[in-house]
Amino acid sequence: MNSLPTLLISFAIMGAAFTYFTVRAKKTNNTFWSFLQHFCGVWFVFSGLVKAVDPIGTAYKMVDYFGAFEQTFAGLNNMFAGLAPLFPWLLKYVNGFSIVMIVLEIVLGVMLIVGYSRKWTAWLFFGIVFFFTILTGFTYLTGFVPVEDNFFDFAKWGPYIKTQMRVTDCGCFGDFIKLDPKISFFKDLGLMVPALLFLLRTKNMHQLWTAQKRNLITGTTAVASLFLCLYSTYWNLPPVDFRPFAIGSQVRERKALEGEAKIDVLGWILENTNTGEVVKFMEPEPGKITYYKEYPKDKGWKVKDQIQTDWYVEKDGQKMPITKTKVSEFAVEDGENGEVTDQLLEEKGYSLMIVAYHLDGAKQTETIVVQDTTWATDTLRISKDSIQLQRRVGSVSQQKVEKEVFIPTAAYGDRFKNEVNPLAEAAQKAGWKVYAITTIGDAEVAADFAKKTGATYPFYKADDKLLKTIIRGNPGLVVWKDGQVLDMYHHRHTPGFEKLSNRWK
Repeated sequence: MNSLPTLLISFAIMGAAFTYFTVRAKKTNNTFWSFLQHFCGVWFVFSGLVKAVDPIGTAYKMVDYFGAFEQTFAGLNNMFAGLAPLFPWLLKYVNGFSIVMIVLEIVLGVMLIVGYSRKWTAWLFFGIVFFFTILTGFTYLTGFVPVEDNFFDFAKWGPYIKTQMRVTDCGCFGDFIKLDPKISFFKDLGLMVPALLFLLRTKNMHQLWTAQKRNLITGTTAVASLFLCLYSTYWNLPPVDFRPFAIGSQVRERKALEGEAKIDVLGWILENTNTGEVVKFMEPEPGKITYYKEYPKDKGWKVKDQIQTDWYVEKDGQKMPITKTKVSEFAVEDGENGEVTDQLLEEKGYSLMIVAYHLDGAKQTETIVVQDTTWATDTLRISKDSIQLQRRVGSVSQQKVEKEVFIPTAAYGDRFKNEVNPLAEAAQKAGWKVYAITTIGDAEVAADFAKKTGATYPFYKADDKLLKTIIRGNPGLVVWKDGQVLDMYHHRHTPGFEKLSNRWK
């Protein structure tokens, strides 16, 4: 089971092993300093590698931070409010920032291990750890800030409420392990200790091999790390998938299990709307509701938040802890028929899900020609006392009308026309259920997109974060059977149906 204590023990064991060989090679100036170098180096290399297999995941986390920072600075009434427009601009380059940060983290870990340029390494390590501490500190401390208030309005800070945090986790270890923001913050505070020690006693840091070899190892690490990041971002899907929709995942069973999960209410965070006072009230018995006796509503008290247990399921009379994942939020809608989630998960046999969490293109004004028909009415006498009105076409003319339509970009549209749609048509002929899912925001243009690209399968809609969690490609292809994920394909590696049919019979 992945946990921070397990990781720290593993890092310490590896650090001790490296230190042993460093001492044997007589390359150490101080055994304790060498252990710190190896321990922190292994930590950074591992932390970088688990993110390097999925840099897009780190980019999504940066999007969350940029959004939170934009909102925070925009709410200020001083010169720092001018920083708010910076963060939407940074979003344009978020994938590049993600890759740079990951490569830097891995390279810095290797620099610590081999003792590359001791002063430069010490300052760089301090700078990175300080930067991470600011991020995780912001994440954790926003738990003390009511949602309607600004982070820098310190007078309005109150008790810590987890649901108030602007970013749910720091993404320190990607999707490999999700750390509670409080733990992440104190973890980085702990790393500040060796960071300061390295700055104060740089001469105690060891250096392995010759300067030429250290340069070669560091440079090779940088190139290899960059290649891995580019491969996992632009050329293919992550080679290692830590997400809950990974190949082999029993999504239908997992969603049902998480749907049974419960929590117990242990207490309440209460606020008095008259005085602004905030108190914490713990229930004498879990699940009971007695707070109103001491803090009645008619005296201005209202519930601000709940104090709860972790999620659990009951099995054989025992409470088994369970981690809620994005699977519990798996919800797909059809614009006409409402939610189709259960229908998709209960589908018998094979199905092909085409995930398009952003339809690349733009709305444009298009001129179309429509027929304008003018009708005339003739009066016909049927008899001496009766007549009949009969309509006839008076004239037919053509009229140009401007209409706003969605036009996909050439590259994105061709990808569907030439690769995705032929696969989808062959799968449909073979009896597979084929459908596409786009985001709720793009759902309104899906009909235009389907018409322009010639797609004959239905387009459903879902939350964009859910789709980005399922697969990193846009578009991405997911093969399902009986609620289980069987395979995934990046759009650069769209298979022919013959390949799929031979593999999944």
